[in-house]
Amino acid sequence: MVYLEVFVFSVIIGIVLTAVLAPIVIKMLYKFNFKVSYRLMKDGSNAEFIKIHGHKVNTPTLGGIMVAVSVFFATLLFLEPSNFKTFFLTFWVVFFLYGLADGLLVYGRKLSARMKKFEQSFTWRLFKLLLLYLITLVVINSLINYIGITSINFFGLTVQITPLVLFFGSFCAAVAIYAMEITDGADGLVTGQFLVAIAAYAVISAILKQESLVAITGFAIGSLLIYLYFNINPARVFMGGTGTFPVAFLIISLALVTDTVDVLLLMGCIFWAEVLSSTLQILSLKFRKKKLFKIAPIHHYFEAIGWPETKMVQRFWLFSIIFAVFSLAYFVVSR
Repeated sequence: MVYLEVFVFSVIIGIVLTAVLAPIVIKMLYKFNFKVSYRLMKDGSNAEFIKIHGHKVNTPTLGGIMVAVSVFFATLLFLEPSNFKTFFLTFWVVFFLYGLADGLLVYGRKLSARMKKFEQSFTWRLFKLLLLYLITLVVINSLINYIGITSINFFGLTVQITPLVLFFGSFCAAVAIYAMEITDGADGLVTGQFLVAIAAYAVISAILKQESLVAITGFAIGSLLIYLYFNINPARVFMGGTGTFPVAFLIISLALVTDTVDVLLLMGCIFWAEVLSSTLQILSLKFRKKKLFKIAPIHHYFEAIGWPETKMVQRFWLFSIIFAVFSLAYFVVSR
């Protein structure tokens, strides 16, 4: 019962802080013109995207600021001091700043068609993934040292943390974070999936009697619920990397601290489908000079073949819930 009380209290804190902050953030984003700006490229490579989402031009981005700031202060003020709290707050800020820097490329898109083309190039995406990998490597190494993780359970196998496992695991974690970030491509899509995943980890944290993790999941859920109010179709604001990167970092951290990397692998099937479709599309364009899909990531593909955005988002939410239920069942049985 104590974990339920902690969770409910934390959700309320997240709701209140974000509800106060949201109007301020949205007003500032409008004032400083942090809005998406879609422009048809000369080669017509983004024509399908313009057709689907062109009407969303001038919608503010970087709305994840309200989530990042609210969760940070909720954790700072209401969570008991611990090694994990220090680790979490430090790298929550790091991922927020990384997302902010990425989001500021909006201005580059507005000022230069060349910048827009470069941002969508294979070279830029490879560099972005490399930088994300280096940050993630530092994060996971720090988490191992802070929490004292020596091994992980992976579908019944005990995998010791060696330098090779650290480097490979950090790469997989970076890909997972990138997968969650590119899922932010339709009104409410990634927010709903974040809510499902974090709610599942709230249950896992309560089962494992990790009160601090229950509290953090509550802060995040409360904040994301308010954000979803403004992001649900038709969206008044987009999350951007300021929200997707910190929240993705939270989910990866929860998986490591609770020793449930295998559970996350099952739970995040939608995210993995997103990044796989995007990767195959990029490689096909790079080496075959033609598209594999009409448009990628996969959520845009369903829109391109005629699914209304709301239908696609709701179906993706539904499958996220299904995968989360099966993942929780696997956790209960296997642990």
